[in-house]
Amino acid sequence: MNYDMTDRVRELWEYFDKILDEHIEQIAEKAQVDKSCMIKINPAEFIEKNQNQTIKNYKYQKIAPWITKTKSDDVFLISPLDAINETAEQIGYKTEQTTSRKLRASKCEIVPVPKDVALDFFIRNHRQSLPNFRNSAVTLGLAYKNELVTVMMYDTANGAVRGNKNGYELVRLAIARNTQVHGGASKLQKACEDVLRQMNITEIFSYSNATINNGAVYEKLGFKSGGIDEGQPFVIDRNNEIIRLVSLHPHSTDEQLALRGRLKTHIGGNKMWVKSITATEGGNT
Repeated sequence: MNYDMTDRVRELWEYFDKILDEHIEQIAEKAQVDKSCMIKINPAEFIEKNQNQTIKNYKYQKIAPWITKTKSDDVFLISPLDAINETAEQIGYKTEQTTSRKLRASKCEIVPVPKDVALDFFIRNHRQSLPNFRNSAVTLGLAYKNELVTVMMYDTANGAVRGNKNGYELVRLAIARNTQVHGGASKLQKACEDVLRQMNITEIFSYSNATINNGAVYEKLGFKSGGIDEGQPFVIDRNNEIIRLVSLHPHSTDEQLALRGRLKTHIGGNKMWVKSITATEGGNT
């Protein structure tokens, strides 16, 4: 059976457009930036085709090429799932509008960071959810006058390198709130690479949120772009709630989604980064 979702999609577009207007107003105020630097990711514009559903006169589009075309250094793409406070802090940081303390990495000491200390630092200072990481993770930080101001973590347990014993992923780089550490990422990157080479690791990976980050920091650290993917799919439920597709198992087939009036969509993307850290290349970075 085929379900006509034309009116439903029109309603969703208007609903999310209003929600996004409200979010952008709040984010712009908190980040102290003009709201014109933010572009809406309306979930109703990136619905995935379902053979059991019909949307008349709908133009299906992939979000990955749209992000590539739309995202620039001075533009941020906002979805309904972006937390207002955390997103505002990140945009404010990137535009240097909300940074009250600026430090130099040369004034900071590289220190090993225990797992519990790293977890606490990420909870307090990073926009994304807390990562799960193994005891094999390489975690280093920068301390300024005995205060931890930056933490970088590499691990094998996340993303595309999961199960690849020869690869480590840069899982998190977090900086203390309202603080900039000039040269901090480069200093920590070099230190982490030295440790990883001693472990016979020759290639490292990372991912950046393609809607907020343009990846400039990765390029400065010597990574090469591996392209943008669409990120994990989401589903718009009947009550307009956006939920992860994987959470619906076993009701996640196209037929089951259509039967329940749900629409599959993509509202984000990740850019993959790769870097060789062989001894020769490491000496040149």
